[in-house]
Amino acid sequence: MQDIIKNTKNIMKQRGYKIKEQEKVDKNKVFLICEKATGKTTESAQVLILGEVETLGVAMVRDIVKEMNKKKIKNKLIIGSGKVTRSAKNEMIANKIDFIPTQLVLMNILEHEFVPKHEIIPHEEIQTILEKYRITEDLLPQILDTDPVSKIIGAKPGDVVKITRKSLTAGESIIYRLCVKGEE
Repeated sequence: MQDIIKNTKNIMKQRGYKIKEQEKVDKNKVFLICEKATGKTTESAQVLILGEVETLGVAMVRDIVKEMNKKKIKNKLIIGSGKVTRSAKNEMIANKIDFIPTQLVLMNILEHEFVPKHEIIPHEEIQTILEKYRITEDLLPQILDTDPVSKIIGAKPGDVVKITRKSLTAGESIIYRLCVKGEE
């Protein structure tokens, strides 16, 4: 569980958040409250790290939603293991809760040598990029929101992801991808 907490904190830092608060509910539940400055405002997120759970069902998700709604924070994320029922997934979607399987957090794939740097471009900059390359959004290559890297960086359909690769010939290669809805 300690590795998952450590890696989750690293992932949130890579998303631009600072860890404001950590609360251990019990040996299987840890809440993190994170904040990041976005221009003149501060954006908050709450993360629930679930330990070993055989099945994450709709009743458990509803209880989690009640707990999370007490804090009145819009961005919500659950990191958990085990099987997730279809009803539980639907409940998370309805309550705008992102879910990342523990397997993706155990080893932070963004730190692997073969995974290039991925970052979400602010919506204000997308038009500038499209004008620079004289293209429209629909001509960008796509990345699915179900892709492990998309889940880790928090990319949603409509976001543009900047991927920076090291290149032996060019030094650095930058490509942009449009995040689209994928099948789960």
